[in-house]
Parts: sequence; structure tokens; C-alpha cells
Amino acid sequence: MKLEKSDLQLETIVSRINAGELDLQPNFQRGEIWDTKRRQRLVDTILRDWYIPAIHIVIEADGNEVVLDGQQRLAAIRDFFASGVVIDGKTEPENAEIKALGGMRYRNLPDRVRRAVNRFVLPIITLTEYQPQEPNELFFRLNQSYNLTPPEKRNALHGEARNQVKKLVKELIEIDLLKPEKVGFTNGRLAYDDIVARTCVAVEMGTLRRHINNTVVEQYYRDQAFSESTITGVRAAGEALRNQIDSLETRVKFNKGTLQTWLIYCYWAPLNTGPLPPDLLGRFEFERARLKRGEVDDDGPDKRRLLDLVSLYDDRASYRVTDVSSVLARDVVVHLFSQAFFGTPGRRGSDDLLGLLRSDSRPVQALVFDYVDSVQWGDPLVEIMDVP
Repeated sequence: MKLEKSDLQLETIVSRINAGELDLQPNFQRGEIWDTKRRQRLVDTILRDWYIPAIHIVIEADGNEVVLDGQQRLAAIRDFFASGVVIDGKTEPENAEIKALGGMRYRNLPDRVRRAVNRFVLPIITLTEYQPQEPNELFFRLNQSYNLTPPEKRNALHGEARNQVKKLVKELIEIDLLKPEKVGFTNGRLAYDDIVARTCVAVEMGTLRRHINNTVVEQYYRDQAFSESTITGVRAAGEALRNQIDSLETRVKFNKGTLQTWLIYCYWAPLNTGPLPPDLLGRFEFERARLKRGEVDDDGPDKRRLLDLVSLYDDRASYRVTDVSSVLARDVVVHLFSQAFFGTPGRRGSDDLLGLLRSDSRPVQALVFDYVDSVQWGDPLVEIMDVP
């Protein structure tokens, strides 16, 4: 198979498409599936004069030219030239010139901008002299799917927040916290980076009541930095959690959600309710294991109600890490467990909730969520005045 590289201006490519000289939908291609956002992002790339990956074209035996790879890009460009795609103008990173073009179509562009778009050069790879199966094999190899996780995508954003998170993850690895034998999973696909980033966002915002989705974290990676107090606080929380794990006689297996919960709790609890009991995590995991083994039938009604809190934690441990109700439930359960089993100070009337758990027959989940909503648990995350 022979491959030849050339560069064509967009104006020329679109003319060939419109003239039927270039087939965008040979029988092995998908339909046009890009949504508006992806098409606008490609247009934004052109307006910035950035690079677009090469289009692969096959010259068939009868001389017809068909697109092997790049159908979605060419369809978006064709539609933009036909004024079918509106410029977004707000695509990150912000650009004042492109922002001024927001809402415009190709036909509305200033002459200078339209000329630059027309002359934008797209690399073309042309395939000739091939064996029958070679183009399709190349198409298969070019389109082998490897979907990046949100943390992997964010890792390409070279901002200060990303650098802070990567440094903090490295430090927490060095102090023997973020290791598979300590937390139960690896940093595959940047899982540790994701947890630490979300913890930093929660601490920086000072609340657990905001949905920290991928977009929120990405915004920090693009144009913000975490305060030094946030980094120092999360580092101290990591050290406190490492100490809790080191006191265990058995191995604990976190998931992303529960590891984030314990990091956040180890951040705010020392500031609001005093020093952590040294074996808090150990006792909590001990009772969780007893529950799973069904060994709590003889504990008595009062303790069984308290252990229902641990069941609520287990129920919410499998929920998405960003789900606000689950984040709040896990956090308040750890606090109530510490207060009930170790006598640590209450917070926001949590001693009244513990009393209700013993006297009110309603389901524990209902009592807990009524309490969480009534006291706005988690907002603010830290109340210095709570410290005795």
C-alpha cells in the first residue's frame, strides 16, 4: 500500500465534497454522529489555527475518492461552510477574538476571518496501490476505541491546579497512604488523582452540598489554583488517614467514594470535634465486617440501631462518588459512629439524632436524611467555633 501526504486548504476540500468528488459515506463508514458541541469545538480549533489530525482518503480502482478516516471532521467542516454550525465563542480556554465571533455563522464572518478559515490547511493522506483488505485494516486500526476517563482528559490541562494535585498525590504515595496495599486499589487511569482533586475542590469550596462533577473539577484545572491552606489541609488529612490505616490489624478496601469520604472527614473532624480516636477506622471496619457476616443479632436493640448507621454507609458506599446525598450520608455516619462509640463531641445537634435513633422507630435512613436536610449538614464544611 502506498501512502502519499499532501496539504489542502479547507476551501478546496469543501468544493470537492460539494461537487461529489469526495465521498464521505462509503459503506464501511458510520453515519454522521457528532453532536453540536463537538462540531463547534472543531470550528473553534480552526479559528485558533490549531492542528487537526490528517484525513485518510482511498483512491478506488475506478478513480473515485472515498474518505477512510475523518468523516465526522469533514462533515462538520462542510456544514460550517454552509452556515449550518454556529460559533460558540465560549469554548475554553477563553479567547477574546473568538468570543467576539460567538453566535456567528460562516456567512456572517468578517472578511479577514473568512479568508483565514478558507486557507486553513488540512493534512491529507492518500492511499493507492493497496491490496483489497489493506484500507479496511487501516481503518480498523485507526479507530480502535480507547475512551479516556475524565481524570485522564484533565491530565492534559497543564494548569496550576493539576500540578498541585499531582504533587500532592506523589506526597501521599511517599508517606505510604496512596498504595494498593493500603487503600485496596491502584492509581490505574489516575484514580488517585481524581480522588485527591475532588477532595481539594470540596475543601476549597468549603461545602459538601455542591455536586462536584467532572465539569467542576475541570474548571479548576483550566484556570484556577487551590489555596495553600487547602493543599496543607488535605495533606494533613492524608497523614491522619494513614495513621488510622496503620492501626488496623486487617486490610481495608476502600472504593473511590469511601476513600474520599475518609479523607474529607479526616480534614474537618479535627478542626470541629477535636482529635480523631486512634482506632476509629479500625472499629468502624470491624463493625462493618460483623454486619456482613450476620454476627450482630445479640447486640441488643440500642446497638443494632447504631449499627444500622453502618448499613446506611454500606448502602451508600456503592453510589457514584459525586452523588451529593451519598457523600453527605457517608460523612454524617462516620461522625455519628465516632460520637456514639468513642464519645467525641457532637456537631449541629447530632446528639439529638443519636437519641432519636434509640427512641424513634422510623427507619434510620429517614431519620438521618431528615436531620441532614434540617441542619444543612456539610455546609460549611468547617466551623472553627464548633471546637470546644
